[in-house]
Amino acid sequence: MKREGIAVDTSLISMNFLAQIRFMRENYRGPYIVHAHLPRAELLARLSKSKVGFYVTRHNAENFFPNSNRFLSIILSRFVLRKSHGVICISKAVKQFLYDSHEVSRTVPISVIYYGYQKQIDNEPKQLIDIKLLNRKIELATIGRLAPQKNLSLLIDFAKRIRSENFNFHLQIAGEGPDRLKLEKKVKELNLSREVRFLGKISNITDFLMEKDFFIFTSNYEGLGLVLLEAMDAGLPIIAPRNSAIPEVIGDNHPGLFISGNLDSLYDTFVRVSTNPSLQQEALEIQALKLTEFSMESYFQSHHLFYKATY
Repeated sequence: MKREGIAVDTSLISMNFLAQIRFMRENYRGPYIVHAHLPRAELLARLSKSKVGFYVTRHNAENFFPNSNRFLSIILSRFVLRKSHGVICISKAVKQFLYDSHEVSRTVPISVIYYGYQKQIDNEPKQLIDIKLLNRKIELATIGRLAPQKNLSLLIDFAKRIRSENFNFHLQIAGEGPDRLKLEKKVKELNLSREVRFLGKISNITDFLMEKDFFIFTSNYEGLGLVLLEAMDAGLPIIAPRNSAIPEVIGDNHPGLFISGNLDSLYDTFVRVSTNPSLQQEALEIQALKLTEFSMESYFQSHHLFYKATY
């Protein structure tokens, strides 16, 4: 960011919350726009009372404080947003959640602005396959935090199911999180250690995805799902649940959508797509078109217009 002429102030990092509030009040009195992401930053900006322009971006379809009392979460969210100049949601699903949960008043300006994504790969046409005819292991992948939201237990059940149906596959799971030991234990108990591997955090997502045949996603909900954009960029057919913002990202008519949390639907959808090259082609065409909606130019321009209209 410094290279682009944007000042980066790291002064707040080592301070406690009260010191951060004092610092904001003393140092940000000029013509600033304070744009907060995530609960602590939102509360800090709200309590500092130093902002000239105060904006919030909400990233997920979940309570302001996910593990707190719902009523308290609503009160805190409304306390923050009542004085904001506007709220940006990263998907229509997040916006609808805020209205449905009453965490935002309809008097507060609100806009949906998708993530900007810089395409990393100039894809060669994807080799379409029928896994029943494939003379090698099929390579499956997912990326995500190893946490309850991602429902990776369902993915492991899926691995057990396709092994019982004599599919020849590898499944690699990239990411870290609090559920790792529990998930690894489940893999071991189901005798899936040869098929399922946990990689932890990976440094090069592009290279990782380019080596795979399908991207399998099992989240219970997503504000948007950046990894879906990365899989789309890599030209991987996606199998994902029809919930929250996921159809919004990959396309409501995507052939890889399955019933959220349903193992039979996940299995049936995977078999239908993975044995049908024409459905894979349809998925890739839909994904390529949807990816164009997440341009960096649109992302920056939409923020500029929203600031201009509300500040």
